[in-house]
Amino acid sequence: VAAVEPLPERRSLLAAALPFTQALLAQVGRTLARAQAALAWPEGSPPSPLPPPSPFAPLSDADLRTYLGPGGRLLRPHDLRLHVYHGGVEPGLRKVVWRYLLNVFPAGLSGQERLAHLRRKAGEYAALKALLAARAAPAELALVGAAVRKDVVRTDRGHPYFGGPEDGHPHLAALQALLTTFALGHPRLSYCQGMSDVAAPLLAVLDDEAQAFLCFC
Repeated sequence: VAAVEPLPERRSLLAAALPFTQALLAQVGRTLARAQAALAWPEGSPPSPLPPPSPFAPLSDADLRTYLGPGGRLLRPHDLRLHVYHGGVEPGLRKVVWRYLLNVFPAGLSGQERLAHLRRKAGEYAALKALLAARAAPAELALVGAAVRKDVVRTDRGHPYFGGPEDGHPHLAALQALLTTFALGHPRLSYCQGMSDVAAPLLAVLDDEAQAFLCFC
């Protein structure tokens, strides 16, 4: 465009626009200069103050009990989520709390009812995994399995839970199984690269294939 000689009628438009363009660029330059001056600390000035501390410490077992009522029922799910949002969760409690945050349990279950719910869901998962594997065409099963395997063998291998030889590795096999089951059960979505990075920490923390599948879903 710069190499094209403007037509006579366009020259007048360019000439008329030039002062406005120059004034605009000059104003932008002055604005940037003021912004840089405002952001630059003079030598020897104190650094900016740190942000205020989080209003919550990481959720502890004692904290979790304050959100539970008789029989271990979760009475204040919204407050629990806010606490975790602001403060996080103590590592040893993630296995318990993540199941609340990822909606594994229906509302209002007692502690015993939650255990029964997990046992029931484990049986449903085992049946679903077998059904989908048996119903899938061999070509589809091979294609999905290969796509999942490509990611499984390189996901978090530096973590102790997934480290070690690939052959016969139970945790790699569990990650492969839950992702393959999800892909076969959701054929329009199937498997997408990166799903393993979501499922792997769930499996490593929960240490249970069926529960990790529920949380992943």
